[in-house]
Amino acid sequence: MARDGSQPNGRGGESRTATPGHRGTLYVVGTPIGHPDDITLRALAVLRQVAIIASEDPRATQALLAHHGIATTITSYGSANRHEKMLILLDRLKQGEDIALVSDNGTPVIYDPGCLFVAAAHRAGFPVKTVPGPSTITAAIAISGFPGDAILFDGHLPSTNHRLAQHLVALCKERRTLVFYVEQKILGKLLKNLAQALPTRQMVIATDLTTDKETLFRGRADELLDQIGSVPKESAVTVVIEGHGAGSRHYSSSSSRRRISTR
Repeated sequence: MARDGSQPNGRGGESRTATPGHRGTLYVVGTPIGHPDDITLRALAVLRQVAIIASEDPRATQALLAHHGIATTITSYGSANRHEKMLILLDRLKQGEDIALVSDNGTPVIYDPGCLFVAAAHRAGFPVKTVPGPSTITAAIAISGFPGDAILFDGHLPSTNHRLAQHLVALCKERRTLVFYVEQKILGKLLKNLAQALPTRQMVIATDLTTDKETLFRGRADELLDQIGSVPKESAVTVVIEGHGAGSRHYSSSSSRRRISTR
């Protein structure tokens, strides 16, 4: 176990050493949102060549690397230890080591603590490069049937019922397509509030995108309330809602459910 809490993934591999006088580069790398093969060739190359991978969830990253036969050392970088770990990682960059920052899935910084490290690397003068990849936001919008030219993403909805209701009422006239990340356990509460605040609005609930459990629910909030009982507790849930005036009349008022297998 290294002093900074990093650990190899257990598959061996070549040693990566810093080049004297070289300033390390921080690579912000997009990883799959579900299916492990939804990753770019460049992302795989970067994950192989960097000295260390800073991961929001090392267990998820470990599984991804094992699937692709990559042996790079992984260290945790999450909400609990990000300030302490950021200083260690900045020192590794100063020593000339390249680092890849990944989230547990999708694109880093979107709904994870990566932005602090990226900002710190910029302030310290280290190169920061993006290696783009999948995003649940764009994936869900792409299959929703709603416009994607103007989007409002809200990853952290209010936790209390009263504040949630106020928040949704304030969005009644929002013309952009709305996208929410939602925990399965509060999905029912969200739909009940949506049925009150946006009763005629069409919406899509996308669960476990790109996996063999991928499911799409479509309809109004009151219609979808009868269907979400089948959503597994550990599902990754994204809710997409058409914007005000987007043309609900063009969609069928009856809800539908579609199960898609990626196998």
